[in-house]
Amino acid sequence: MLRQEDIQEFLKKMSAPDEVKKVEFPSFDAHVPAKNLKVGLNYLNEVQVLITAELGQATMKIKDIIKLTEGSVIELDQAAGENARILINDQKMGTGGLVIIGNNFGVRIESIYNIKGKETLEVSNSGQRNTDSSN
Repeated sequence: MLRQEDIQEFLKKMSAPDEVKKVEFPSFDAHVPAKNLKVGLNYLNEVQVLITAELGQATMKIKDIIKLTEGSVIELDQAAGENARILINDQKMGTGGLVIIGNNFGVRIESIYNIKGKETLEVSNSGQRNTDSSN
């Protein structure tokens, strides 16, 4: 059990103002330009990213979501038979067809988006890429 003196000492510490110190930040003047940084691609080899194959999307009202049960069907915005969208860390990467690998689903890459030119690189069965700038 706390004594009266202990309580008063605690309250004194609580009411004492904290010491305010000025923070000193390093100067940003002497920085190394990004073009001078040379990091090999091998530096990124062990970085993990999230890859998502998206079959489609749907928008529903909360009242309809609450009614969902096992066996309910949600209609997606993508037609049956269309390729899945492939995303890497939620960024569009390309499209691919669904395949079954043992007991799991997989995605066979059909096209890869070229971010710079906004074109699509079509991937043939042999693995060769054909450029299509219409997308």
